[in-house]
Amino acid sequence: MRTAVPALALAGLLAAAGARAAAPVEALPPPRPPAVEQVAPGIGYQRLVRPGGQVVHVVRARRSPLTRLTPLLPGGAPVRRGALASAVAAGADGGLVAGLNGDFFSFSSNAPSGVLLAAGELVTAPEPSRSSLVLRPDGGIEALRLRLDGRYQPVDPTGAAALAARPFAAVNRPASRQGETVLFTPAYGALNTPAGASLREARIRLDEPGPLTPGVARSGTVIGVGAGGTVIGAGHWVLTGLGTASARIASELPLGRRVTISPALTGLPEGAVGAVGGGPLLVREGVPVLSAGEGFTGSQLTARTTRSAVAETAAGTVMLVTAEGPSQGSPGVTVAEQAGLLAALGARTAVAMDAGGSAQLVVGDRHVVRWPAPRALASAVGLSHAGVRLDPLPARISPNADRVDDAASAVVRAAAPGVARLTVARASGRPALRLWEGPLGPGSARVAVDPRRLGLADGIYVAVARHAPADGGPETEARRRVVVDRTLAALTARPSVRRSGRRVAGSVAVGFRLLRPARVTVRFRTPDGRPLRTLLSGRRLGAGRHGVRWDRRIRDRVITGRVEATVEARTRLGRTGLVREVTLRPLPRPRR
Repeated sequence: MRTAVPALALAGLLAAAGARAAAPVEALPPPRPPAVEQVAPGIGYQRLVRPGGQVVHVVRARRSPLTRLTPLLPGGAPVRRGALASAVAAGADGGLVAGLNGDFFSFSSNAPSGVLLAAGELVTAPEPSRSSLVLRPDGGIEALRLRLDGRYQPVDPTGAAALAARPFAAVNRPASRQGETVLFTPAYGALNTPAGASLREARIRLDEPGPLTPGVARSGTVIGVGAGGTVIGAGHWVLTGLGTASARIASELPLGRRVTISPALTGLPEGAVGAVGGGPLLVREGVPVLSAGEGFTGSQLTARTTRSAVAETAAGTVMLVTAEGPSQGSPGVTVAEQAGLLAALGARTAVAMDAGGSAQLVVGDRHVVRWPAPRALASAVGLSHAGVRLDPLPARISPNADRVDDAASAVVRAAAPGVARLTVARASGRPALRLWEGPLGPGSARVAVDPRRLGLADGIYVAVARHAPADGGPETEARRRVVVDRTLAALTARPSVRRSGRRVAGSVAVGFRLLRPARVTVRFRTPDGRPLRTLLSGRRLGAGRHGVRWDRRIRDRVITGRVEATVEARTRLGRTGLVREVTLRPLPRPRR
């Protein structure tokens, strides 16, 4: 049952409802969000639902000098895990816009299973049996198997070799195999090196401090020996031996000994700017790879679970892809199905990252793959944009003095120093109104967008951010569409109870104001969005105050609990909407 309520009667109903505190009113989100959500210029996010209900999240970045993949250590050190969302947020002002989980890792040591090469510095060594994600200087990717070929060479003061060259098998992780030697660098962080009776370490002061760079040998002098447990410090490296290797460290690297350390990564292409361990290889030359076990167990390959991958199309578009699993309500995918999925999305090359509880994708400030408590990760792959960015604005600003989206803030970000300016104009492009201009970068600026103060009439506008880098580089630009629409305002939803003799009846009065004629739909729904009752459906109403009342009944049942009243208004500017929650308490018993 539905009835229209005149404005005066509506006022009486609201007064009868009592002085109970009202729930806040919010804007209804668009019923159909854009198929591809802009993350940054040239970068878009899409949520796909495939046959069978499989949900897949895809971030695509067109090839551009401004767009790069970046290896990340969410915990700040190779043996310390951290939150992916925090890592992306920490890098936002520097251009980071999205992040995908990286390599498999050890739950005991937290160390990644494979390589992490960042800005040319080798932080951890590769697992040679598995494919690694290799980042090319042009922003593209390769999936390659890499192998560490590390050597240290004790020498005498004249430079002649005193002893044989010895291998080191790993970088910045605890030694795990008898006879293994591991190299620790300042990238290990402000942590104590592993200690134990079966360990022996030699601290080396470098002649020319610098990062551990594949193919670049560095020499130094042993300035400390011991059983571990020290903080490395800038300009120092530490060689640690386990078991038989500890005896060699003790005998061949005494205090004062000169030593040369030579790291090499076999299989690393010339000019590669980064690498992150992963595997297995999923797509080669556009064809799914179905037989590359790469040392993974059968259960790791065939379990239907949440899985992540990094891919590149033939056109050079980079993709971060995560397929949901049973934990998110999807069927999940096996590795073979993941390979087919990536090929279907247009991948020329694709390599898997860690799966299961580690499979995560963060876009901006949100996890798009829902986990109750996202797992802390050892490594990740970040996607950055070096140009100016403009955070999303509300789909609509409604400056009608009802305190719901009357104004907004535009956040402009720049990754490099320069001068930025923000303008707003009609969708046609003219006239443009300058909102702000000033120095910016690296960092962000928040600019108020208040249509009333700016004198903006209702209509469709485009906010444009531009940034001229201080180094003379090309100016970059970012755009966001926004609608100024005052049509709908002042939503109220108040329950009331009426007694008539022995009868008790409840109702909910819904009131709202239109500033121009519109076609209006009024509904009640549950907090999770399930429909309860439609009171008006596309009814054309004029400007002014309006109200409808619901008797709280569906068939013979009186509805109780939390519900939401929603009002939608459609005009030439599209759809605008408001929602308000109301609690419907059980009706009192009739008087006897």
